[in-house]
Amino acid sequence: MKKIGITGGIGAGKSFLGKMLVARGFRVLDADIAVHELYAHDKDLRDKLAKAFGKECLTEDGVDRRFLSNVVFKDAQARERLESVVYPYLARKVTDFFGSPAESMNEKYRFVEAAVLSRAPAIVEMLDEVWIVETAEEIRLERLATRGMTREEALRRIDNQRGLFEPARFNGKVVRIIEDKSVIDSLLK
Repeated sequence: MKKIGITGGIGAGKSFLGKMLVARGFRVLDADIAVHELYAHDKDLRDKLAKAFGKECLTEDGVDRRFLSNVVFKDAQARERLESVVYPYLARKVTDFFGSPAESMNEKYRFVEAAVLSRAPAIVEMLDEVWIVETAEEIRLERLATRGMTREEALRRIDNQRGLFEPARFNGKVVRIIEDKSVIDSLLK
């Protein structure tokens, strides 16, 4: 089985690609959803987050993601602290996903979709390939506006991710740039 990571900047189309792959019968682990599940169900993780960011980062049913977003998108050290707490938990979830039994006899590929894959070396190490989804910044800004983000918020998040999707960050991995969904069929042979 080939293990493939899907990454790219916010609004680039990673989730669209992931949904397209699921519709074709492939298994895709969405790292954002996995982290939200961890926030909701892993008391140990929540305790560590409260220690790192204060109890105000918690809610009755998990973690106040808006609070954490406001902190980490303004402060690189806070972002690094969040990643150092969360990523080991996420890496275990990805390990379990890749190690789970095949659902069909012909399961040739499994995918993990993660926005900032390059900041999670333990996950990158598990992969055979990395697919980087690229889209023009103006299109990304339009997409983020439809999600309710102001232009300033969207630019701050885009700026926070600049340089994270350079192929050199995935040394030793096969890297493919996805600019058009039509190339997917040729990659899945």
